Amino acid sequence: MCSNSLNSLTNEIPNSMLHALLSILEEDPQRVALIYDNRKFTYLELAYQALQLQKKLERLGVQKGDHVAVLSTPRPEGLISLLAVWLIDATWVGVNTRYKFSERQQLLNNCKAQTLLWVSNSDSDSTESEVSQHAAYGVKCVELKSDQIREKTAHDADLVSDVLVSWRSILSICSFNNAAVIIYTSGSTGVPKGALITHEGLTFRSLSMALDRFNGERINLILDLPINHIGALATGIGLVWATGGTLILSEKFDAAFTIQTIEENQVNVIIGVPAMLSRLVEHKNFQNADLSSLKYVCWGAGPLSERVLQKILDCTNALISQQYGMTESNGAIVYTPPTRNIATLLSTTGRPDPRLLVRIADEYDTEVPTGIEGEVQVKQPYPFAGYLNDSLATARVLTSDGYLKTGDLAKLTPEGDLIFCGRSKEMFKSGGFNVYPREIEITLEEFPPIRAAAVLPQHDEVWGQIGVAFIEPNQNLITKDIIDWCKKYLADFKIPKRFIVLDALPLTALGKVDRLKLANSLASRKNDYQNTR
Repeated sequence: MCSNSLNSLTNEIPNSMLHALLSILEEDPQRVALIYDNRKFTYLELAYQALQLQKKLERLGVQKGDHVAVLSTPRPEGLISLLAVWLIDATWVGVNTRYKFSERQQLLNNCKAQTLLWVSNSDSDSTESEVSQHAAYGVKCVELKSDQIREKTAHDADLVSDVLVSWRSILSICSFNNAAVIIYTSGSTGVPKGALITHEGLTFRSLSMALDRFNGERINLILDLPINHIGALATGIGLVWATGGTLILSEKFDAAFTIQTIEENQVNVIIGVPAMLSRLVEHKNFQNADLSSLKYVCWGAGPLSERVLQKILDCTNALISQQYGMTESNGAIVYTPPTRNIATLLSTTGRPDPRLLVRIADEYDTEVPTGIEGEVQVKQPYPFAGYLNDSLATARVLTSDGYLKTGDLAKLTPEGDLIFCGRSKEMFKSGGFNVYPREIEITLEEFPPIRAAAVLPQHDEVWGQIGVAFIEPNQNLITKDIIDWCKKYLADFKIPKRFIVLDALPLTALGKVDRLKLANSLASRKNDYQNTR
């Protein structure tokens, strides 16, 4: 949606991103929507291909309310599938391309997806024979191929008319009461939970951020984050589609590609995680590159070092902003008003979004005074719809008065800025990915030579945090064998980068692993094994 139309959304949010895209199709269908591998797709082509895939999926038996799993990196096929599934009024379920077969099948079983769309890509071990194994579990595996995407001229008047008629017709009959997407997050039990993100929630978050944080400007953005992640969906795809901008797709982050793309495509916004920005500023071409088009540089998923921040300020004229949020909050709930004030950026996480209700609460869900540490809780107009088939987990994260319990600790300053104090949950972020220790511990403890395992985070300059695994063996153990075991069952970002073998894990008086004692020992220990990603 163009910036002129955005202002009308202050009091009225469209039912879905499909409604927001309709405005672009009506106003300027020839506008470039995607660029991938030097191929440009207009919004008209994007809509046309989505309608074609919608028909194909319906012929395969996909119906309203179904859950359709998609295995794709940021490629045109992946984004086209997102729209096609929505056009059926079905729910799109993103599958992490780094997942192993068992991890994927666990997800497919949980959401009862009968169809898996997949795209062969360079950032996945998935091959046709490997993916087809899901068919034994009753899943239709459909490969989406780039050569099936036919180029359509945006100047074909009949095509424009046909697309608009079809698009409007579908929107007039779809209720959009089904979840837009299901995003899987794990927890302290190691069991993935499917967070149900509504159409209104995703649309509201994308459009309001476009208005409040980026002044409704048309955004040209490099999308190199996993598209099954809320960051890519809300602060990437949704943000660009909300403003009628252009997404330049890259299957994975590459500093050289990012620098070249900024220069060639007038990229005006970069959104990433600290590890990406660190690699970007250290690249040999960064200091002398033409970065004049950059207006905003944003990051989330952890703190950014002063060294990296200073290089961004020195080499660009961009305003800088960090954000904090989670899957269940539909994305960012706190963000720094874009600024070049380094003290603000380093000492706070930003300010709560004025369109949301954010409070710092004690263990009884009662708001605490300014300056007192407590749990971050948020209430919003269009909250997530709970966890799929898990009412108990849903109840645990919602207060009696409708606030989402983030499990994260923070305090508010008298000026209204939020200072992040830590995660009350054990989850940590490595390279921008959520890592859940218990999930890794379960995998390690299923390895016969290991009696018990405990995984803790440790600060790392490149990844933000890395996992350190303390191992209690029950027989002779070769650490390389541990790595090989993990590679069979875990995505690479989950595999610990340090392994420390102990005769026995320390226990508390209650018989639980003494994580505090383990944490205190980290600084004095040398690596028993250094895993590289």
